[in-house]
Amino acid sequence: MNGLSKFSPNPLTQVPLKKTVRTLLIPSKPAPADGGNEIWFLTLSDLLMLLMIFFVLYLGITLKEQMKTPVAASAPLVEKALPVPPAVEEPAATATAVRETASLESGLLSIIDDNQSIAGITVERRLQNVVLTFPEQIIFDSGQAELKYSAQPLLSQVALFIQKHPNLSVEIQGHTDNRPISSKRYPSNWELSADRATQVAKALIQLGINPANISTKGFGEYRPLHSNENDAGRLKNRRVELQFSFITP
Repeated sequence: MNGLSKFSPNPLTQVPLKKTVRTLLIPSKPAPADGGNEIWFLTLSDLLMLLMIFFVLYLGITLKEQMKTPVAASAPLVEKALPVPPAVEEPAATATAVRETASLESGLLSIIDDNQSIAGITVERRLQNVVLTFPEQIIFDSGQAELKYSAQPLLSQVALFIQKHPNLSVEIQGHTDNRPISSKRYPSNWELSADRATQVAKALIQLGINPANISTKGFGEYRPLHSNENDAGRLKNRRVELQFSFITP
């Protein structure tokens, strides 16, 4: 060819103008990101829904419990409003009896202190009574009811103590062990125990005690303090008890 060659357009570059303009003016749709945004939104919604359900259930249970126990919730307020009950005072008569019994026990213990050389004398409190106990060997010979001469000073102290308490009554009780006795004078231990109590009562009356304030009983072997299966127990069961109590007006 001479001079400029004739332009021959490339068939691959021949794109219609209208179509090119339309392609530039219409934006293309964004490519989906594999559905990630939609999955995240669904997970958050489910979580919020579960939290709301839990809150509603918790609120319902709380209100139900409060409706069940309205009295229990207000109980502390009621207790605070109640007045404190007054302290129960001990009756004057009871307090006086307690003091008198303690004084009686103390006075009888002083008799023991004055006769420490005599073994076996005891003082004990039984309910409202105070009991002075003489073992058999102190005031009687075995199987006998005559008072020993050596028992006179001891009974004189007891009589002096009783005279200081004119409202005092004395019940004298005779006790034996379970060894049988059979004599013309004492067919059984009952007669022996009763006679011993009577002899002590007569001695106190001779020492100036009002007979109206004295009573006697014989129990034989039927109220032992210790076992009658051995000598030590039988020795302690052979005794005379003086039970002191105050005469109620």
